Amino acid sequence: MNEDNVFGLHSEQYDEWFTDNHHLFDAEAEAIRQVLPAAGQGIEIGTGTGLFASRLGIRNGVEPSAKMAAKAAARGIQMIDAYAENLPIGDNTYDYALMVTVDCFLQDVLKSFQEIRRILRAGGSFIIAFIDKATPLGRIYEAHKATSLFYRNARFHTSEEIGELLKTAGFKAEEARQTIFTLENHPQEIRDGTGEGVFAVIKAIRIE
Repeated sequence: MNEDNVFGLHSEQYDEWFTDNHHLFDAEAEAIRQVLPAAGQGIEIGTGTGLFASRLGIRNGVEPSAKMAAKAAARGIQMIDAYAENLPIGDNTYDYALMVTVDCFLQDVLKSFQEIRRILRAGGSFIIAFIDKATPLGRIYEAHKATSLFYRNARFHTSEEIGELLKTAGFKAEEARQTIFTLENHPQEIRDGTGEGVFAVIKAIRIE
């Protein structure tokens, strides 16, 4: 992840967005929750300030930004200082891993996915949530990212691109959810599949 300085410097503003847009945060968390394993040991890669991990009951996280990791630790998350491309975690350690809107900041997406596969146990789940640039709102994000504080240097992906990367890394996509059809802070629908909601979630299983 190459945006740790930006996120660290503006961690308060990052958290404020989720507070100000609580209906959108609720929808995003619910879309993830619907595909998150109900049991097992999990970890979030790119934990940020720990908002999603704490909401979803994930007690372990990886985050290279010291300021953001400190906030996550204050929320009760056990933090590891590392980048997704080189995880200092043993093989076959976790039952599932979560990554939320981190793919667009990774230096090497495929290597990161391969690292996540390595730390998962056989049959483990990788849940990736991302901004789907092929959706109507995704195209707006892409068009205006140059003026965005957080997304200025982001490289957004389509659901097809994420699917191909998952397959190459040794995963099989199992199910998907999508939400956020408008950026107005109103309750949002959760739908199966991808292609309409800008916040897409894919659950993939490690294959042998």
